[in-house]
Amino acid sequence: MLKKLTLIGLMIGSVSNAAFAYRSLELAELKQLLSHSHRPTADASRDAARKPADILHFSNIAKGDHVLDLFAGSGWYTELFSLATSDNGKVYAQNDSVIWRFAEKGITERTKNNRLSNVERLDKVEIIDMDMKDKSIDLVFTALNYHDLFFTHSVRDGKVTKVREQAIDHKKALANIKRVMKDDGQFVIIDHVGLAGSGFNAPNDTHRIDPDIVKYQMEEAGFTLVEEAFYLRNSADNLSTNVFAPGTRGKTDRFVYKFKKTKL
Repeated sequence: MLKKLTLIGLMIGSVSNAAFAYRSLELAELKQLLSHSHRPTADASRDAARKPADILHFSNIAKGDHVLDLFAGSGWYTELFSLATSDNGKVYAQNDSVIWRFAEKGITERTKNNRLSNVERLDKVEIIDMDMKDKSIDLVFTALNYHDLFFTHSVRDGKVTKVREQAIDHKKALANIKRVMKDDGQFVIIDHVGLAGSGFNAPNDTHRIDPDIVKYQMEEAGFTLVEEAFYLRNSADNLSTNVFAPGTRGKTDRFVYKFKKTKL
C-alpha cells in the first residue's frame, strides 16, 4: 500500500511540476519585464514601435523554455527572452556571417561579463550548420529578418555591394530549424511586408518580403500557420519604400505569424 501511495505521489508531483514549467507568462508579467532593472535603458526606446510584451505573450513564452533567436542581431529580443525564461531557461542567439557584420559590437557589449548567463551566442554560425539536439527548442523566433535568407546585396548611392554569393538555401535552413524544434514547439516570424508579387527583389531593394512567400515556404517545409497577430500592422506604410528610409524606419507594416510543425 505504501509503495502504491508513493508512486501516486510521485506521479502527482511530476504532473504539477510539468504544469508549472510550461505555464505561459501572463501579459502583466511580461510588461513588468520591460522595466526590469537589468534591462538596458536604451532598449526601452523601441518598445512603443515593437510592442514586445504583446509579441512575447503571442509567443507563449514560459520560464524554463529553450529559445532560438534567429538572426538575433544585437540581441534586443535576446535580452527579453533571457529575462522571461529565467535561470532554468536557455536562449540561443544566432547570427550568421553576414548579420554578424552588423551585430558584433552590440551583441558583444550586451553579453559581456556573462551578464545574460542563460544565453549562448552562435556567432557566425549558419542556420544550416546549427547543431543543437533534435527536438530541444520550445520557441524559434525571428524578428524583421526572414527576408535576410534572400539578402545577397545592398545598394547605396548607386553602388552595389555584394554580401553573399547566393541566397541561403531556405529549404535546408528550415529543415534544420524543424529538426531542433520540439513537436509542440512554435516558430514566430515577424517581418516587413513587401509588395505582393515582388518576389526576391524586395529583400534586397527594400528589405521586405511578400508575406505569401513566407507562408508558401513554411507550408512546403512542413509547418502550419496557426495564428496571426496584428499588433504591428500599418496600412499607411508605402510598401515600395526601403525600411531604413527616413520617416519609414520603425513604422513599417509588419506581419506576425505563428507556425507549428504540421501534424502527419
